[in-house]
Amino acid sequence: MKFRRATAIVLSLAMAFSLTACGGTEKAQGTASAESSESKASGEVQEKAEENIPTLTLFVDETWWPYDKWEGAVPEEFERRLGVKVEVTRAADDNQLALMVASGDMPDIICSYRYQYLADSQVCYPLDELHEEYPEIPFEVDPAYQFVNKAPDGHYYTIGCGFSPEYEYKKYDKILSEGPGFMYREDIAEELGLKFETLDDLDTAFEKVQQAYPDITVCAFSCIHKFNWLMQQMGLKNGGYYEAEDGTLKWWLRQEKLLDFYKKVNEWYRKGYLTAENFAYQSEDETKELCVSGGAFANFSYDAHADIYSSSIAANGDSFRLTLVTDELSDDCASYDTGCGGRGLYITRSCENVEAAYRLLAYAYGEEGMKLLMWGIEGEDYSLDSEGYPVFNYDFQGADSLLKPRGLKYWGWLVHNAIVTSIAEVNAGSQTATDKMNLTAHVVRNPVIGMIRFETDSEEANINAKLDEMVKNQQTNIFMADSEEACEAAFNEMLQQAEDIGMGILEEYGNKSYPELKKQYAEIIAEAEK
Repeated sequence: MKFRRATAIVLSLAMAFSLTACGGTEKAQGTASAESSESKASGEVQEKAEENIPTLTLFVDETWWPYDKWEGAVPEEFERRLGVKVEVTRAADDNQLALMVASGDMPDIICSYRYQYLADSQVCYPLDELHEEYPEIPFEVDPAYQFVNKAPDGHYYTIGCGFSPEYEYKKYDKILSEGPGFMYREDIAEELGLKFETLDDLDTAFEKVQQAYPDITVCAFSCIHKFNWLMQQMGLKNGGYYEAEDGTLKWWLRQEKLLDFYKKVNEWYRKGYLTAENFAYQSEDETKELCVSGGAFANFSYDAHADIYSSSIAANGDSFRLTLVTDELSDDCASYDTGCGGRGLYITRSCENVEAAYRLLAYAYGEEGMKLLMWGIEGEDYSLDSEGYPVFNYDFQGADSLLKPRGLKYWGWLVHNAIVTSIAEVNAGSQTATDKMNLTAHVVRNPVIGMIRFETDSEEANINAKLDEMVKNQQTNIFMADSEEACEAAFNEMLQQAEDIGMGILEEYGNKSYPELKKQYAEIIAEAEK
C-alpha cells in the first residue's frame, strides 16, 4: 500500500503570522490597487503556509476501529494545536501490519498492540533516543512508564495505553474499573420476584425463567467475553500467568477452582439454560440482537453493554430494559489487572518528518492531548467539577453514530493512560459507572506480569498460540459435555494437552525474569512515592 509522504519543511506559526503582518502594513500605506495586491499577497501567504503544514500518515492496526478518517471537531482541534495534518488508514485484515513491516513500506506512525513487530530499532525509532535528539520538545516520560515499556534491547519505542502506576491511582478518591458484566431483563425479574445477591441466585432465577418462559433463551453469552464475569466472581484469572502463593508464576490453567467454574457452566448447559447455537456464534452482534429483541432473559457480556443495549431497545420502541448486576456476588471476587500497556504509537523508520511525528506523540501522550482525544474539547464537550472530574454534555458510552461526527473518544484510545479512562464516568450516574465503582475494590494489579512478553516466532510464542487455540476448541467440549463426569474428563484432557504442548516451558520462561523485574519495579515505585 502506498502512503502519501510529507513533502515540505515545517514553517513555524510565528513565521506565518509575521508574513501576514507584513501584508497588513502594505494595506495601511496604500490605494485600492495596493489593497488588492495586499489581499492577493495575503492569500498567497496563507496558501503557502497551508502547503507547508506537514502531513503525517497514521496506520491503525485494529480492523474493528469505528473511524477510518481523521475528521470531526476534536481531531481537527488536535491538528490546529499542533500545526499538522493527519491521514489515517485502518487495517483491512490482521496480516497487513506484518506485510508492511516485512516490506519496509510503512506510514509515518503506526498504532498497534503488536509490540513484538515494532519494538525494534530496525523498524522504529526508540523514544529514548528521540528525547536526546529533540530536547527542546517537552516530552517527559515517568520512569515507571519507561520501565514497563522497555524492550529487550534496553530501549522503549512506545507508551502502551491503559496503564498507570499505582501511585497515580492514589491521587483520586474515585476510580472506575471496567470489566465483564452480567445483565438481565428487569420486567421478567420483577414479575417472578427474582433477586441477585449471591451466585446461587443465578441458578434459582434460571430455573424459574425456564419454567415461566419456555420459548425464550434463559441466558445468552457474548462470543468474545463468554463467562468472564463468572470467572471474576469466583476469583479466577482467564488467561496468561498468575502469581501463586509461593511467589512464582503459573499458567492460568492450574488454578484450583477452575474445574468448579467449568462444571457450573456445563450444568447450565445440560439444564437447557444455555443454547448450543450460542456456542457457534462468531459475532457479538448475534448475542446483541437476541437481547435487544427480547429473546433472552439474561446475558453474560461486558459492563457497558447493559446500557448500550437498553438504548437500542428504547430506540425500537420497546418498554423493557436490561439491568446490570452492579454488586459483586462473592467474597472471592477478584479482577486481575496484569497489563502494563496495550496498543501504542510507534514512529517508523519510513517516517520522513521525524520531528513532526515526535511532536505529535509528545502532545498526544501529554495530559492535555490525552484528555482532548478521549474526552473532547473542554468547554464544548465537557467541563470539570470542583474535584477535577469531567462532566460530559454527551453520553460517553453512547453509540458510534453519536460520537463519530465530532470524532470523540476513540482517538483517545490510541494513547490514553489508565487514569483518563478510569475517572471519565465518575459523574455519569449510570449502572455501568456504578458497577465499575464497585469493582474497583476488588482489583488486583500486577503490571510486572504484563512485562513478560514472547518474541515473535519464538518457541514460547508458538507454544502460547497453540495453547490458546487448543483451549478455544477444548473449552466447547467441556462446556457442552453430556454429564458432569464427561465435563471433568474433558477438563483433565485439556490439562494434559496443555502439558504436552509446553505449558511448563512457559512457566520456566516467565520465572527466569519475573523475580528481578518485580524487584526493579518495586524500587521504581518506592522512589516515586518518596
